[in-house]
Amino acid sequence: MGLISLIANVAGTTFNSISTQIQDQYLEFFTQDSLGQDILVKKGVNKMEKGRNKGSSEVISNGSVINVPEGCFCLLVNNGEIVDCVSEAGAYKWDTSTAPSILANKNFGENVKASIGDIWNRMKMGGEIQQQQRVYFVNKLEMMNQNFGTPSPVPYADPEYRNIYIRLNGTFSFRVENPITFFRNIVGNVRDEYTVAEFMGTPAKPQQPRLEFLDNITETLNKCGGPYPNGIMFSTLPSKQGEFRRYMQDCLDDEWLQKRGIVVETVAIASVTPDDKSRERIEKVDEAKLYGQDQAALGAAVALGQTEAMKNAGANANGAVNGFMGLGVMGTVGGNNATAAGLGAVQQAQGQPQTGFFAGQQAAPAAAPAAPVAAGWTCSCGQTGNTGKFCGNCGQPQPAPVAAGWTCSCGQTGNTGKFCGNCGKPQPAAAPTACPKCGWQPADGNMPKFCPECGTKIE
Repeated sequence: MGLISLIANVAGTTFNSISTQIQDQYLEFFTQDSLGQDILVKKGVNKMEKGRNKGSSEVISNGSVINVPEGCFCLLVNNGEIVDCVSEAGAYKWDTSTAPSILANKNFGENVKASIGDIWNRMKMGGEIQQQQRVYFVNKLEMMNQNFGTPSPVPYADPEYRNIYIRLNGTFSFRVENPITFFRNIVGNVRDEYTVAEFMGTPAKPQQPRLEFLDNITETLNKCGGPYPNGIMFSTLPSKQGEFRRYMQDCLDDEWLQKRGIVVETVAIASVTPDDKSRERIEKVDEAKLYGQDQAALGAAVALGQTEAMKNAGANANGAVNGFMGLGVMGTVGGNNATAAGLGAVQQAQGQPQTGFFAGQQAAPAAAPAAPVAAGWTCSCGQTGNTGKFCGNCGQPQPAPVAAGWTCSCGQTGNTGKFCGNCGKPQPAAAPTACPKCGWQPADGNMPKFCPECGTKIE
């Protein structure tokens, strides 16, 4: 019985080997329609209808034709190994001795010998085929409309407003630059297709490449920010797509190209918005710049504030009289005069005289000049008008004049050198009278901590 089973098994194996070899004789034709924006890699399938190869789908007969369309790479995989890569569109012939066919070419006798040898190899494997040959088409189109957005505000060194926090959203695109690296490291020997969603994920459920893109946005923003002239204001980032894309490529392309065979193609910013605290700071800086550059605007703001105060006084629940009493107190510290001066600045800028309620009102008159000081010097006893070297009342000598010079923080007066004669401290630097960056000077001589013109900190 054992011998009979062995003979039957050998006979069946021989029949299966010959049968499968005959079924694989027909040549095949492979091609692929456009992969579009959703599929990155797709396995090629036989497109023939008449005279179709009835054998294994994992065997490509020698001499079969592969038609590579525009917008695709073509990878030829033999027994799991990439044996060729085609990047140009056109028709190509599969030429390998691992899957012989008597129809491969005109050398019929040689083709028969190779086919018989392949039958023997299949018999040794129990009638099974020990080969796997596949055609893969890789999409080389630009994969567009990949949405991105910062989940929380990110820091940005704005050249105008200094350190602020902004939210950023937009789209980016990528494409496969090296199909062999992409296939080996990312896709592998897939049975059917590999999609963009599998690779990138979605904004709601991002895969690692999308997360890496978001992580590198902060590094890119650091390159876009900084002081003038190279720094880019946050509000103009959407118009600087080229710089942003270049910086993003610098951050990602080397790593993505070497590890995954892909590159960032474009980055488009849809909107940039500061967070609430940054927006409040930006509005204050802009307001200070406006009033510093336009005196008429400053006067209008003062007049508007005083007018609102008068309206609130009239609507005071405790009585208009009490409200106007409060307004009168404000007037005593310069409120009415400030309003008149403010309106005067507006109308002076427009070349018009003051009219209405404030007509005839001017700024507070200058104080009367002080009475002239009596000639002579005053003694410590109180005697004034001494003209001689001694006091006419008590006889004390005239005090020596105070030496010129500067006063140190230790109390030493009359220092004339660069260092204090008592403690050795250096002479303090004179307070700045103008902005060191833009040269702005205050009209009243009082320098603020920050320049209202350019925002520079004044030391």
